[in-house]
Amino acid sequence: MVAVCFFSCSDEETSKKDQAFNAPNLDISVPAEEEKIESVREEFPIVFIEELDQTQEFYKEQHETSFSHIPKKNWMSFTAGKDGILTKILLFGKPNYMISEHYGSAMSGSVRASNPDRGPKFGSWEISRDDIVNQLAGQSLTETEAGWITLRMRGEIPMEAGKTYFLICEKIADGKPWFGAFAFGEGNPYRFGRHWLHPGHDLVFRTYVGKTQKQIEREQKIILKTNSSAKKEFASVSPNLPPPPIPRTISPLLLDKADSDIIEKTTTKEVVTFTPTEKKSFDLESSNSSETLRLIEFNPMDANDSKEIKQKSLFDRLFKKTTE
Repeated sequence: MVAVCFFSCSDEETSKKDQAFNAPNLDISVPAEEEKIESVREEFPIVFIEELDQTQEFYKEQHETSFSHIPKKNWMSFTAGKDGILTKILLFGKPNYMISEHYGSAMSGSVRASNPDRGPKFGSWEISRDDIVNQLAGQSLTETEAGWITLRMRGEIPMEAGKTYFLICEKIADGKPWFGAFAFGEGNPYRFGRHWLHPGHDLVFRTYVGKTQKQIEREQKIILKTNSSAKKEFASVSPNLPPPPIPRTISPLLLDKADSDIIEKTTTKEVVTFTPTEKKSFDLESSNSSETLRLIEFNPMDANDSKEIKQKSLFDRLFKKTTE
């Protein structure tokens, strides 16, 4: 009886499970697999102007050093000279030897402001041994010759003129402690930064700063505002100048029609200006000529003689070049 009951119960349970599995309208919720969330890789900044900022190019042959991922041995510093965004840093050197127990195949890191350990972190960068070999080949150099190595920055790394920044190595591939063979100079050739190895050592490097469209527009507004305020200030302090002098013209004399036509043609088309000395002499001549004309008596019986005298007097006084 016990065996019969056991098998009967098991058959009922299996039949119920089969019915449940074959039920057409049964909603079975299966948990979806969690998707792997990869870290978002920052893009290269888009800039419209890129300028060379800081540079240090003094070094001696066979003076080379490397980066480590170990704190206190993983940075170089520089002081920004321009406002903008850090776009790239160039180091002068060559790749390390083939992957060994000491050197890894790549390194990566970020940029910190003010302090290499606790300063605000900005952006990211990475470089591999293959990248260095390819860059040197583009300069017609072999992997045993030193040349310029470009570290392109990802993300917007703000640069503020006068502020110190640190290029930090945070990771070296293959679990190795060192990467690269970079040239450096002794004797503190760059006073606004240093290399982790020694206070008087500086890597051979160049930094480039760019500006985005928003930064350019903002600077243009500041320049326009400064220029307008300067113009207003200049206008407020500039002296009130007197109006320009009105040019003096010669009025036609009340003579006959022929004389009036001659004077009208000369006085209406040409403006005569005088210095104070010339003006005084001209006034004297005008007064003398007018007095002479007034002294001439008009004789109706001798109109031709009077007309000849008037024409001669006017011509001699105003237009004829005297030979005396």
